[in-house]
Amino acid sequence: MINVSRRLASRALTLLFPTLLLASCSSSELGADKLENYISRLSNASGVPVSNVAFPNTASPDKRSIRVAKPPAVTLPPSSENVDTLSIIDFLALSGCELQANIAKRNTTIGRSASASQQLIFDLEFIRLAPACINKLRVEDEGAIADLLEINLRERSDRLVYTIAQAILGGEEWRAFWRTPESLGDYPTGASGDSAQTVWELSERIKRFLDGNWSPADEDLEPLLAKLRIDAGGQLLSAAMLQNKRLSQANQILTKASEAGKYCSGKRQSEAGTISKTIVAKFFAGDVQKWSSAVSKRHYEIQTPVAEIEQNLNAALSDPYKAWAKTRDSHLDALFSAPRQHVSIVQSALDNC
Repeated sequence: MINVSRRLASRALTLLFPTLLLASCSSSELGADKLENYISRLSNASGVPVSNVAFPNTASPDKRSIRVAKPPAVTLPPSSENVDTLSIIDFLALSGCELQANIAKRNTTIGRSASASQQLIFDLEFIRLAPACINKLRVEDEGAIADLLEINLRERSDRLVYTIAQAILGGEEWRAFWRTPESLGDYPTGASGDSAQTVWELSERIKRFLDGNWSPADEDLEPLLAKLRIDAGGQLLSAAMLQNKRLSQANQILTKASEAGKYCSGKRQSEAGTISKTIVAKFFAGDVQKWSSAVSKRHYEIQTPVAEIEQNLNAALSDPYKAWAKTRDSHLDALFSAPRQHVSIVQSALDNC
């Protein structure tokens, strides 16, 4: 019995510490190192080689192979012949209205070729300034021009949800936000809270725009959109996909070993089963899940305002965009489902002797 105990303790020490110390050898990929270290130890304890376990949905376990396409375009705003039809004579009649400067900027060469976000800013300012100008024109008996402005105002207001969606969810900043990073590094340890705060602020502004209750300061969108260019969404998505794929490998190791009778000797747990339980407790519950919990917290900070933005702009989302968002969300949901599934498989494999 003493020899058996010593042999078991010796093998446990060998598997738990000196072998394949991936997490301590490199800190370049915090999450990947923790997951790979855990999988390697499960593999060694069970005798099921990692090379015999398929890496799901991709040809290689290379971290760089984890990709999700960028968001596709949203639905374009409905076109109208009535918008932007003010003639030069009408424009001169707007003297004394703040709205005149808005129309002047829009009709310059730069204004006509402005980005979708700049066009949104023009529209927001037009919607805010037009009512006062319309009232002034009616007082001055310029009813025809006032009627034309009212048509422009109504149509810009009606299609505002599309203009917002095109400028924000269809913009390069939003694509950059979901860009797949080359490396996750120590994510989420070094992730800044600024990107999550930016999405929250953007969500709140969109609500105010759609409610017709915003200030001139809210129209200064460019600095806010520029902060989206950090790939915070892409980091979160890559981390979720990485965990799901690696835990799928761990599940296969446990299932194959269990089916081969590696974890049980008769009705008693085998040496491999005992060591594997220790590995699960130390390197999954005590290591991988701590990293996963931090990623899940990041998920709440980012995905909650993202969901609000997309819900508020739902009428303007194209079918391809909705399909992309559904795929994205299924990967993010795995942040919570993959660990639960893994725990279930651990219990089935190691607690059934």
